Amino acid sequence: ETGVGKECFARELHRLSGRGSGPFVAVNCASLPDTLLEAELFGVEKGAFTGAVASRAGRFERADGGTLFLDEVTSLSEAGQAKLLRVLQDMEVERLGSVRGRRVNARVVAACQGDLAERVADGRFRRDLYYRLAVVPLHIPALRERPQDIRELATYFLRRAEARHGQRSAGFARGALESLDRYGFPGNVRELENLVERAFLLTPSGQPISGAALITPAVPAADSGVSLLRKFWSEDGFSLPKLEAQLLEAAVSESGGNLCQAARRLGISRAQLAYRLEKYRRPARPDKAVGRATP
Repeated sequence: ETGVGKECFARELHRLSGRGSGPFVAVNCASLPDTLLEAELFGVEKGAFTGAVASRAGRFERADGGTLFLDEVTSLSEAGQAKLLRVLQDMEVERLGSVRGRRVNARVVAACQGDLAERVADGRFRRDLYYRLAVVPLHIPALRERPQDIRELATYFLRRAEARHGQRSAGFARGALESLDRYGFPGNVRELENLVERAFLLTPSGQPISGAALITPAVPAADSGVSLLRKFWSEDGFSLPKLEAQLLEAAVSESGGNLCQAARRLGISRAQLAYRLEKYRRPARPDKAVGRATP
């Protein structure tokens, strides 16, 4: 299912393996149209097409000696599946515009939502590619199927929210974690992370996070904004830019990292959101002394 931590699993598999010192390269296949598939996965030679002003290695070459993670592999078109199969058969890539093959040595981890075998049976995924990929098939269970992970993950996400926003919390109130045990988590681990960070942001400073704050509707109550303002007003160094930065980060977190969705929630364009995030995330540079140069 979405949000269960497929990429986290792939990264940990890479870290614990003999390839851990090599590169880990992640690719979201859903974001690769057929027109860019070969260039992104296999690389480009200078002059291969208009705008190719320099040669560039593809994701397979960049993952040489390490791991290549192909997420949403079922989103590849039939042509894209055929191109991927050809490379997996002998682990040799040919850059777009080149006539020379390049050997690569990378572990390939592919992920998808749902049952891939069912897609093969329905004719929606190439059978030969399925057998090429399915050397060690693994199923990552939904969060509701591993309730023993919920509390540990909630505590981890709270610590991360504290570090991200530069403020300590009073922890979870009595019974708050029990409310998570009873929740079904349709969005899995990603939803749990967002629930914890939202509760952290909307809980007044100095108060523990309650179960009601954790399990709330997607749209906060009308007075939540007042609580948020009170929290920032009670902090040292309160400022409008700081409040705006926290609001931007909260919108991105609520949207699972999707900048387009976060921008729509804020009523601004994606470019405006990206600019503001870059401005606030950029480390401050020391002031420069201004004076007359000495001849």
